[in-house]
Amino acid sequence: MLLLLPEELSICASTTVYGDFNCKSSLEKRMFGLHKSVPILLSRKDNRSSVLKGKAESEKPKDFGSGVQEPEKNKLFFFEGCSYNFDLEDLLRASAEVLGKGSYGTAYKAVLEDGTTVVVKRLKEVAVGKKEFEQQMVIVGRSGQHPSVAPLRAYYYSKDEKLLVYNYMPTGSFSALLHSSLGAGRSPLDWDARMKICLGAARGIAHIHSEGGAKFVHGNIKASNVLLTSDLDGLISDAGLTPLMNFPATISRTIGYVAPEVMETRKVNQKSDVYSFGVVLLEMLTGKAPLQARGHNDVVDLPRWVQSVVREEWTAEVFDVELMKYQNIEEEMVQMLQIALACVAKLPDMRPTMDEIVRMMEGIRQPESRNQLSSETESNAQTP
Repeated sequence: MLLLLPEELSICASTTVYGDFNCKSSLEKRMFGLHKSVPILLSRKDNRSSVLKGKAESEKPKDFGSGVQEPEKNKLFFFEGCSYNFDLEDLLRASAEVLGKGSYGTAYKAVLEDGTTVVVKRLKEVAVGKKEFEQQMVIVGRSGQHPSVAPLRAYYYSKDEKLLVYNYMPTGSFSALLHSSLGAGRSPLDWDARMKICLGAARGIAHIHSEGGAKFVHGNIKASNVLLTSDLDGLISDAGLTPLMNFPATISRTIGYVAPEVMETRKVNQKSDVYSFGVVLLEMLTGKAPLQARGHNDVVDLPRWVQSVVREEWTAEVFDVELMKYQNIEEEMVQMLQIALACVAKLPDMRPTMDEIVRMMEGIRQPESRNQLSSETESNAQTP
């Protein structure tokens, strides 16, 4: 369920909220029937076109022993606990609009005939076969059983199409809210909201790392993959998809978040996840995108810019000007900056683990009552 990074908003440049994208394309017309009478046609092995039908619940499928049922041919597979009740034909006849193009594919908001709204991700650059894909789905389903991880609800696999189904989250992503132009009735994310979102994401990543073992990584952590509930809880999305993908083809789409060693080795690990999360923290603190243009053909990444400013002892210049309106948060911001800089340390062994990051963030979290606008505080002080 990727939303676009600030630099990726070319197809919907004026739209910044997850649920408000309105960019119809010929691609989505091929993906979904935009009218009830125009169903999607997927190619078959015999080169004829056919609408694929069937529900995963129609028969008794085999069980893998972890709440995951063996997917049947040409059928959506629903994970245990999913309340959705539709089949592939229903999904492919849904009206749809493009939410964004991310590292691993295109995300669509799909509205079914009964009003059910979901997000469908159409994967590209998948580099594994059906068996490996299904095995990875077992892990993805298990890792999604945490309140800070956006759960995968269903998937479909064929030779020509790989589809993932997620809950639709109308609040959007952290990236969209943080970097959007402020319209009527909208205000910048305050300090408590930013901390709440990032702490939720940290807990989700820590769960993914612990659930899957030392070798299980996310591999695509960025602010657009932190989705938000209506209460501004941060959920990490796209967990477990990296092992499925053609890595060299996708790495260029996450520039700015990728750890230095990954650019050289083309291999991700939990420490490179920590680096990527550190960039998200720096985005939260600075309000800046992960890549900064300094001049003609001169681009500097966010960690390098922050490190240079801190090295010159101009630390106050780092923080988002929108945060300077709040009182009594300077110490917390400096502590969060220290955590972020530890995450983006050049040497992987110098970076903390996600469990350590969660504990450090929880240790500096202050009551929300401290997060008040300085103007309000001044007004109260003048009241006799």
